[in-house]
Amino acid sequence: MKNVKRAEPLLASASEELKKALTAYGHLRTYYPNEELVAAGEKADHLPIIVKGRVKMVQFPAPGKEVIIGIFGAGEMFAVPPVVDGDVYPASAYAIEESDILLLHREDVFKLLAESPEFTLALLNWMSSMLRQKTALIKTLAGGSAEQRIAGVLIRLFSASPDEPPYRIKLRREDIARMAGLTTETTIRTIRHLAQIGDIRIVRGKILIDSIDGLASHLEG
Repeated sequence: MKNVKRAEPLLASASEELKKALTAYGHLRTYYPNEELVAAGEKADHLPIIVKGRVKMVQFPAPGKEVIIGIFGAGEMFAVPPVVDGDVYPASAYAIEESDILLLHREDVFKLLAESPEFTLALLNWMSSMLRQKTALIKTLAGGSAEQRIAGVLIRLFSASPDEPPYRIKLRREDIARMAGLTTETTIRTIRHLAQIGDIRIVRGKILIDSIDGLASHLEG
């Protein structure tokens, strides 16, 4: 399985005209660490676009068990499908750090889709990218080794970050384990192995990624 490129963040590639339209239609709100943006099961009335910060989408398959299904960074949007089809949010979203979120009401999303071919193309690119990522993730989780699963998660985190390398992974080992569908013990052992072979670095307990080339080699084949 090959590494799947993530769609370019909307705000990073948007023209000044589209940025002005988004600002005019949207409502900017600041969320603080661990504050909930949307709740699973709620009507998807708003499209969140991250102006600054990072957000995680999580599901709770059992009491006390959190599964992170996505992490999004500055410039990115998320929860697009339920907003488009009028369904409910399939997962809850929480701010990982202080984050400025532009909330675009569903009615205004459709106004922009009618008015802006650029916005329409951006949504299509985002949905296509997410579909490819989900397909790749399912393949990895279905039959991938621990190295493949962890490499896939680290690449996703690296790709979602606007920071220049080296990128420091800010999640706990437990969070990475949940994203990879592995035990914490296996995750710790696998991360240590990836560091030993030079795919990542561990400095004072923090995971640093200079390049995803080594990690991507685990996903080939």
